[in-house]
Amino acid sequence: MSDALTHPLVRAYLASVDREAAVLSDDRRRDLLADLREHIESVLPQGADDAAVQQALDQLGTPREIAAAAIAEEPGVTPLQPQSSARTTLTLGMMVLAAPFFEVLGIGLVVAVLAAVRIWRSTAWTRRDKHLGILCALSPLLVIPAAAALFVLAGGLGPEELFGSFLIAMVIPLAGAIRLGRSAARLRPQAA
Repeated sequence: MSDALTHPLVRAYLASVDREAAVLSDDRRRDLLADLREHIESVLPQGADDAAVQQALDQLGTPREIAAAAIAEEPGVTPLQPQSSARTTLTLGMMVLAAPFFEVLGIGLVVAVLAAVRIWRSTAWTRRDKHLGILCALSPLLVIPAAAALFVLAGGLGPEELFGSFLIAMVIPLAGAIRLGRSAARLRPQAA
């Protein structure tokens, strides 16, 4: 590997292309990045300064342009589209707040399913993010009974233990919501 590929500007550029092309299959994205690395190595001399590296990268186009071109070549692949922060917040809030309401007449289950549907239909997340989000949104279905069973085995299931079960069940959806929130936030500057 030449030192051109280890230059901080090149690494940042390639990482940006990788993020922008997240909707492509892993194989197609790897091929795209390999082609870019090969091209960069061929045009940049050893020990190129920052200005030369930036000029070479500018000639390639922005990471968004490169990813858009690659996405356009793939049939059936649609680019990620930003959604409003209010819509994202509502979806992620539903995801997290479903756990404490699982006890109340199935309201939590309905909220979790609605959150999962909103995540799946969103254009702001990759397929991998969507799978993660849906698993996290529906995780209280397994976590609450498992935590309650552990409390029963440890000595009983009173109101405090039941409340603890619901708090424990919120951890996974909260972690998933943070991850999805960060993914959606990366897209938002593109809308400007």
